[in-house]
Amino acid sequence: MKSSSVLALLFVLLKSAIAQPIFSLHEQGEAPSRSYNVLHYKIEVSLDEQQKTVKGKVATTLLPFIDDFKTIEFDAEQMKIDRVTLAQTKDLRFETGEKKLTIHLDRSYSPKDTLIVSILYSCSPKKGMFFNEPDSGYPTKRWQIWSQGEDMTNHFWFPCYDFPNDKATSEVIATVKNRLTVLSNGKLVSVKEDKKNGTKTFHWMENKPHVSYLIMVAVGEYTVLRDNAGKLPLEYYAYPDDTLNARICFKQTPDMIKFFNDKIGFAYPWEKYGQILLQDHFGGMENTSATTLSDVATVYDARVRVDNSPTSLIAHELAHQWWGDVVTCKDWRHIWLNESFASYFDPLYHEYWLGRDEFDYSMYNNQQSGINVDTSRGRKPIVSVQSYGENIYPRGSAVLHMLRFVLGDQLFWKAINHYITKYQFTPVETNDLKLAIEEATGQNLYWFFDEWVYKAGHPIFDVSYIWSDSAKAIFLSVKQTQTIDSLTGVFRMPIDIELTSPSGTSTHRVEVLGKDTTYTIPSPAKPELVIFDKGNWLLKELKFEKPPEEWKFQARNATNPIDRIRALQQLSSLSESVDVITVVADRALHDPLWAVRREAVVRLGKIDAKADSSKDQIKRTLIAAYKDVKASVRDAAVSQMSKFKGADVVAFLHEALKDSSYNVMSNALRSMAKADSMNARELLRTYLDYPSFRDRVANAALSALATLDSVQVIPLAISKAKYGQPVTTRYSALGVLSKYGKGREDVLALYSSLLSDKNDGIKSTAARTLGDLGNEGIIPTLETIANDKDNSASETAKGSIEKIKKRTSGK
Repeated sequence: MKSSSVLALLFVLLKSAIAQPIFSLHEQGEAPSRSYNVLHYKIEVSLDEQQKTVKGKVATTLLPFIDDFKTIEFDAEQMKIDRVTLAQTKDLRFETGEKKLTIHLDRSYSPKDTLIVSILYSCSPKKGMFFNEPDSGYPTKRWQIWSQGEDMTNHFWFPCYDFPNDKATSEVIATVKNRLTVLSNGKLVSVKEDKKNGTKTFHWMENKPHVSYLIMVAVGEYTVLRDNAGKLPLEYYAYPDDTLNARICFKQTPDMIKFFNDKIGFAYPWEKYGQILLQDHFGGMENTSATTLSDVATVYDARVRVDNSPTSLIAHELAHQWWGDVVTCKDWRHIWLNESFASYFDPLYHEYWLGRDEFDYSMYNNQQSGINVDTSRGRKPIVSVQSYGENIYPRGSAVLHMLRFVLGDQLFWKAINHYITKYQFTPVETNDLKLAIEEATGQNLYWFFDEWVYKAGHPIFDVSYIWSDSAKAIFLSVKQTQTIDSLTGVFRMPIDIELTSPSGTSTHRVEVLGKDTTYTIPSPAKPELVIFDKGNWLLKELKFEKPPEEWKFQARNATNPIDRIRALQQLSSLSESVDVITVVADRALHDPLWAVRREAVVRLGKIDAKADSSKDQIKRTLIAAYKDVKASVRDAAVSQMSKFKGADVVAFLHEALKDSSYNVMSNALRSMAKADSMNARELLRTYLDYPSFRDRVANAALSALATLDSVQVIPLAISKAKYGQPVTTRYSALGVLSKYGKGREDVLALYSSLLSDKNDGIKSTAARTLGDLGNEGIIPTLETIANDKDNSASETAKGSIEKIKKRTSGK
């Protein structure tokens, strides 16, 4: 599962949403004990998109684990159970509780018996299934129905064993209006039309076992674009009015499947691979053989593709077909076995497609996310109850990257193949991975899993060196300065040290075992450059004491782009000098990797230039960088131009408003508000309704205008935050109001009204903001939300009540 990185704002709001799912989870995180093993689910449902109802029958085939098996318990919430039968003939007594359906069998059964229990039911799901429909606020919205089983919400639309420590085959037989199409798991067995009733029934069959949360159904009006990866059929469920862009955006799917097949050494096992676009979806969900995807994060027109690519999202969800679907975490403490693997295989595909530099930059960003969460949210092990999303996605991928370094490529890929081959179609936990590695490689990696997976934190290295002419060596001092406690110890890792001198380059591996160690490394000549952690394999913070000349040399000559980025970060913090600006400017215009060029542009803006000549040099470089073919570099140049003023700056920003990139246009407006604040108001007003992807340009105009005239903007922001406006416009407007609307009754009234909004994200945002802006008078309204366990904003409202009480009590 992944929340779209493209929709950064929605990522923060939803995957707090994948970015990352908000798990309800078993009480302690561990898998519950089972009294039976499900073999097969046969789910027959009639779905009514207008009434938002499900009428169904599920026949579950199961084997008891125990003798004297008399009672079956299924997960089932908010359902009307009409009838339960055994073998479709014997009626059975049953009881419905708040979360469970308890069935009393007619006699005792044993592990020798195979039982088929049928349940006739109906429901109007509040979770686990979503019904999209047009309304007065959004009259062009599409009719859609889609399920979302992860973490444990499929039991809101069919009774089942809803925990990932059991796998079964499944079939879904779904009846819908005849204008609609149904996608589900596995192979399409048949489509039958009932012209009298105006319906179609789609029969899908998945013949290989998978966990119940991966069972899915998605319904809507689609054109099915067909493709193949060898003999594997591929299906792209596209909107009929945008098939050309859908074909372009999905076109790399066959190549991805071939790459994953070859790299993992385990061929894609499912009957087909379908991908379906959905409105109001959070990002992507890896249902077995049938991935659901956010339409706005997946299919873009040519202009939007200047800034955005769906490749990462598509690759991540596809990788889950192995990591999460073939092997699935046994309980939620081990979900990194799903998400971290997918978050590593996505960059691996980009390495294959775009080259090693792109891969290294992706992994660097993942490492930084893993580092930042330790500071922003506190240290927490990857394997733990409700571990952070940043831990199980980017940090976990960085841990796998280090595992690859420790083992070496040959043993790493041997271990990965053995792991998935041994545990195919079964639930797994972290120890299964460790044991598979030991069996495949002979390596005991207890220490690695202990420090990186079961404990928390990361090493903070303080590194320095001196060169000895007499010893013809460098003495490399390596200190670990992180806090040492029960969560974080002294890290043990092999590290490669690269020395560059006029006579050439050499690499030396050292074993870091202690808190403070000095290593002697041979160096016949004084090094021009010393790199600590060649290849940037380690999740780490690094303080490396070097003279400015070495940082300049590193910025120009380091082979790995991350080493060049680190050098630019150091140089920009030095005192203003012509040499430093010249080196950073050179990288901004001439580095072979766009990410380094972008970093150099950003770092130019951070240099505290005092001299007019230095300012002019930086400004000229930013103007030159705007010619870059990569939109993200142009975007950075336009953003940094906000630090300058003058007619030439204004003219430059007006030119940037003609850019093909919506991001560049948006930052041109933000920079204009700073560079020409006296005259920018009218310009910004002309862009308040500018049509762009997700209204990015108009939202930038609104937020920029608020920095100049917040009093006048607040009424406009209130109108743009209301139901019926584009959802990203609403979030942008709410951001303005939360910043500038404190103490205003009209703003508080708006937020109060949004507590009953149809959009769950908006509703939660309102509840959260009221915790910051509200007073005691809003507490009764928040309490109503907090006490409604089915309200998506319930937990947020509880937190806001506590914030208001604490603030108003003066504590």
